[in-house]
Amino acid sequence: MKNFKMKSSVLVGSLFLLTGIISKAQEINFSLGTQFHFSTFDIEGALSDTDIEPGAGLELGIQFKLSEHWSLNSGVGYAFHQARNSSNLLKGSQTTVDSEGEDFTFNYQISGYSETQKFNNVSIPLNVQYEGSGVTRLYVKAGASYNLLSNARQESRASSLTTSGYFPRFNGTLTAPAFAGFGTYNDIQFSEQDFELSNSVNATFEIGIKQLLAHNSAMYFGAFLDYGLNDVVDSPVIDGTLSFNPTSPTDFVSNGSFNASNGNSRQVEEAKLIFGGIKIRYQFGTKAPSSKQ
Repeated sequence: MKNFKMKSSVLVGSLFLLTGIISKAQEINFSLGTQFHFSTFDIEGALSDTDIEPGAGLELGIQFKLSEHWSLNSGVGYAFHQARNSSNLLKGSQTTVDSEGEDFTFNYQISGYSETQKFNNVSIPLNVQYEGSGVTRLYVKAGASYNLLSNARQESRASSLTTSGYFPRFNGTLTAPAFAGFGTYNDIQFSEQDFELSNSVNATFEIGIKQLLAHNSAMYFGAFLDYGLNDVVDSPVIDGTLSFNPTSPTDFVSNGSFNASNGNSRQVEEAKLIFGGIKIRYQFGTKAPSSKQ
C-alpha cells in the first residue's frame, strides 16, 4: 500500500511538473531521427577483454523550448545493440552423466574463446539542451536515459577445445573417442543461447550542429555518448562456461559469460552498458504558444 501511494505521488508530481513545463514552453517541437552507434560493456571479471560492435536505432523526440537558447527534451527510442568479449584461455569442469547415464567429471580447456552479445533497447531519454544563435548553430545536450533491455542472446566460438572425462567408478580418465565428446576439436561454433539483462540507467551527452530550415523545421547532426551507471548482469549462475550434452556429446553447450561461474564467483561480476556514435534528426511540427508571452 505504501509503495502504491509513493508511486502515485511520484506520478502526480511528475504530471504537475510536466504541465508546468508545457505551460511555460515557448514552442513544442517534434523530431524523428536515426542513430548509428558502437556498443560495449565495461566488465569486471574473468572475461575483461572487450570490443565494440556496431548497431543502429530510431528515435521519436519531443522538445519543450523554454527560451531562445534552452530547451527540455524527451521521447522514446528503439535500438539494436551488439557487444563482444573474449578470453585467450578458459578452463573448467562439470559433474554430469554421459549418454548411458554414467556419472563422470567433464573437464575442458577452451582456447581463443570469443562471445558476441545481441540485444534490443527501448530508451526513454530526458535531457537539457543549450543551443547558440544563427541559422547554423552549435548545440549541446546532457541528461540521462532509462534503457529497457530485452531479447538478449549470445553467440560464441572457440579456436580449439580439449576435453576429457574422469569416471570415478573406474577411477580412469578418457581423452577419446571424439564422437563421445572427448578429445581436441578445432574452430567450434556454439549454439546461440539466451541470457538476462537488467535495465540500464545511462548518463547522456550529445554535441553537434543544428541547421535551421524553412517552416519552423531543422536538421540536427550530432555525436553522442551514453555511459551506463548501473550493473546490468541479471542471469542465473550456471556452473562453468561449457556444459556437456549427453544426448549429443559433440554439441557442447556454451553457457555464456554472463551466466557462467569462475570458481566461487561469477565470470562476469559486473557489466555496465556503454554506447556512442552519431545521430541525425529532423525536427518539425513547431507549435506556437497558446498564450501571449
